[in-house]
Amino acid sequence: MQIPVRWLLFLTASLLLNTYSPAAPKPSEDDIEHIREELGVNGFTAPSIELVLQELETLKPFPFDKVWRDLPESTPQDRPRLALETGAVIADGFLAVASEKQSRIEPVGRALLRLAKGLGVAEHVTKHSRSILEKAARSQWPAVKQELVRTQAEVESALMGLKDEEVAHLIALGGWLRALEITSTAVEDDYSVEKARTLIQPELLDYFVDRVSTLNPTFKKTKLAQTIEKNLTEVKTITTKPVDTPVTKDEVKHIRDLARAINQQVSSNEE
Repeated sequence: MQIPVRWLLFLTASLLLNTYSPAAPKPSEDDIEHIREELGVNGFTAPSIELVLQELETLKPFPFDKVWRDLPESTPQDRPRLALETGAVIADGFLAVASEKQSRIEPVGRALLRLAKGLGVAEHVTKHSRSILEKAARSQWPAVKQELVRTQAEVESALMGLKDEEVAHLIALGGWLRALEITSTAVEDDYSVEKARTLIQPELLDYFVDRVSTLNPTFKKTKLAQTIEKNLTEVKTITTKPVDTPVTKDEVKHIRDLARAINQQVSSNEE
């Protein structure tokens, strides 16, 4: 199943975390897509992680200490895991920016550069990593967000140029999985039926389940790939409900645990 980026962006814009403060102008879906198109990211590339995280504002105040994690210090040796971790760290960057946590930006920049080196696309990240640090030091948060958008887009563009579409999609999946963990944690911390509705994204789940089903057969045999497929299917089962049936607080906690289990396995380098 191939879904054009514009439709994916529309779906994901309602998912998690609006990373913009009320006083800051936020780039529109068209603005972000334009950035990506300028960099050669075509219509079958997965959605911008920024838009995957665009409902955070509705969940404020959110429990930053509960959703932040220690960034991984090691570099995965296989490309699928590298891609998943890269996406997760980009999501961490948007979380740090949303919270205006300047002290968390430098570790994100360092981690992104290290992971990009592992993917062979460091030259596409170096300038953005430097700019992210400089703009964060001046509290230019909207500009930092733009740099993170461009970082993902340039990495994807480079990977598409290398005919490595699978890894480009895994970056988006890694970002979405980390975003799902962040959002479900925030919803559980201050549960309401309306907040829980942000977790119901059947079209996006279908998209990522389909992406996982087409992964390289060698990777699909790994414990990590099997965990991803199993847990995504379980999240889909939990969130496939009649329109008027809410996701309960216990189900939100279970979704968080499923997403966290994948993310921890990615970071652990466990096969």
